[in-house]
Amino acid sequence: MSYKYPVYQPNLNGNEKKYVQECLDSTWISSKGKFIKQFENDFSKFTGIKNSVSVSNGTVALHVALLALGIGNDDEVIVPTFTYVASVNAIHYTGAKSVFVDSEPITWQIDAKKIEARISSKTKAIMAVHIYGHPCDMDEIIRIAEKYNLFIIEDCAEAIGSYYKGKHAGMFSDISTFSFFGNKAITTGEGGMVCTNSDSLADLSTRIKGQGLAKNQEYF
Repeated sequence: MSYKYPVYQPNLNGNEKKYVQECLDSTWISSKGKFIKQFENDFSKFTGIKNSVSVSNGTVALHVALLALGIGNDDEVIVPTFTYVASVNAIHYTGAKSVFVDSEPITWQIDAKKIEARISSKTKAIMAVHIYGHPCDMDEIIRIAEKYNLFIIEDCAEAIGSYYKGKHAGMFSDISTFSFFGNKAITTGEGGMVCTNSDSLADLSTRIKGQGLAKNQEYF
């Protein structure tokens, strides 16, 4: 006898319909409105990361994060061999190259001890992907990043509610990303978040996601 276990099963038994109707009544159904700012603020409180910038999905979050760090043509980004393809796609969107590092057989996370051998003069960042919510060895990744002056990006798409040594995933990098797709721990249908403790990276991420519009002079 075979059994089928669902990978995910969204629970929509709360106030979802009420809040969607409230958005429709307000006519703020995209990019702005009270729910978006409230979600960003509450997500920062939940993770402990200072700034949260909402975007349309997790892949866009990765793309925005990479652009905010200045990753571009001829740069290299370290990424695990075992990850969802969105992590790699986002790197390629910037014109940078993905450099793969094998994953550990027990945790399935990037093998931090193999990262240094893959670093070159073109390496600009390490992307730590917390596959299935299991945190990577962030202590070793931080040590390597500091030694070689590299950025760290945490792909926390599957790590909402995951902690590493008492701190929420996403706290250990220059910038981190989350996903709220239908198969995630918290879902908005589509949706993603760029999180950072840097005010300047948060402001730049907001400008990038908004096609360069400025805060106070949008079409200036």
